[in-house]
Amino acid sequence: MNFAILRTEKLKTFGNIAASTSHTFRERETLNANPELTPLNLHNGATSSEEILTKVKKLLPEKVRSNGVLCIEYLITASPDFFGNGKQNLDYFENAREWLVKKHGEQNIIYSGIQLDEKTPHMVAYVLPIDEK
Repeated sequence: MNFAILRTEKLKTFGNIAASTSHTFRERETLNANPELTPLNLHNGATSSEEILTKVKKLLPEKVRSNGVLCIEYLITASPDFFGNGKQNLDYFENAREWLVKKHGEQNIIYSGIQLDEKTPHMVAYVLPIDEK
């Protein structure tokens, strides 16, 4: 039996965003990632943690509540068996990104990437939680 897995994390400070994105881009040691496979990771929207921070700062409104969420980190994956023995099912991640676009709007997705250098492939996305309020 396979399961879809969705985890969200509210990033409330620029330090939280920097810590998360430095892991995503392997800008710090990531023991659970195979460095030989890291070049296979797919990036959409940014190529570094600094680029994401710059985009978030530019797109956020001037005033953000003191307890406001600056960015939402999504981790989207599935049971390891779903991907088989090393076979990647990239359609799964394309569908996941389409869901993110419908939920948040294309303009609010700062980054989405597929990480293929860990045991189970997964997508990481950073989304601005902008609404009319």
